[in-house]
Amino acid sequence: MQQCREVTVKCFLLSQFPGAIAQQKTLAQIPLNRGKDSDRVLYVSAIALKLAKTWQQTPQAIAAQLAENLEPLCSPDFAIKVAPTGIIELELTDTGLAIWLQRLAQNSLPLPEFRILSPALSADRLFPIQYSHARCCSLLRMADRDLLIAIGQPDVATAPQIWSLTTPNPIPWLDDKKLRLVHPAEYNLISQLITALDNLSPVFRNCTQQKPLNFFKTANNLSQAFQTFYSQCRIWGEVKTETPKLAQARLGLVLATQSLLRFILEELLNAVAPLEL
Repeated sequence: MQQCREVTVKCFLLSQFPGAIAQQKTLAQIPLNRGKDSDRVLYVSAIALKLAKTWQQTPQAIAAQLAENLEPLCSPDFAIKVAPTGIIELELTDTGLAIWLQRLAQNSLPLPEFRILSPALSADRLFPIQYSHARCCSLLRMADRDLLIAIGQPDVATAPQIWSLTTPNPIPWLDDKKLRLVHPAEYNLISQLITALDNLSPVFRNCTQQKPLNFFKTANNLSQAFQTFYSQCRIWGEVKTETPKLAQARLGLVLATQSLLRFILEELLNAVAPLEL
């Protein structure tokens, strides 16, 4: 996944399926959806059930074959298993999640290939999202002043659209291959970041989606998840002094949130993403 050009986790997985399917001409669309388990990043596919009649095999046999073919394409970023019903489950591992978060936090998202602007929204509706973006920026500048992190260009007047951390690089997401971010509010924010990008998949090439896009709802859900995270997960005080790498990982989440909120506000909602209020 480190070298893949797909922007979203869902797009990445969809790009791997054709290589795992020998008879890909028999399939027009690959079914792939997020699982309902909020405690992990899980995707499920009923593709084996869809292929059973054409291939004249049981869903379980097809799923086992596809899982075996997908394993070298997705390992070690995804753990793959087959449910008794023939559903293929692909779970993002902590290692894969760390790689994905690092890319989101430190790389700008590609500009939309075509503009799908949201209808004009009132200032009152946009303000909570803009406030969350400005709060992210404030936290990052404060951490830079306190030497928790080092930002390349933290000054408001000269700051680029995407702030780059010179220290730490990479962000310490993992502790002995386990994700440091285990608080429910942390994981909820991570889940919302992944969901937001998956919802925006039609904006990026090589990934399609049938549902209509609601950029405001996507940004608002992400903003609310950030506000919950901000209220429940400390960065300064004892966390900074006793577990500085946890503080830095939490700041990495702030940076990833700032990056995605800015993209939605400026590129899709045609609104200002303020660096301060």
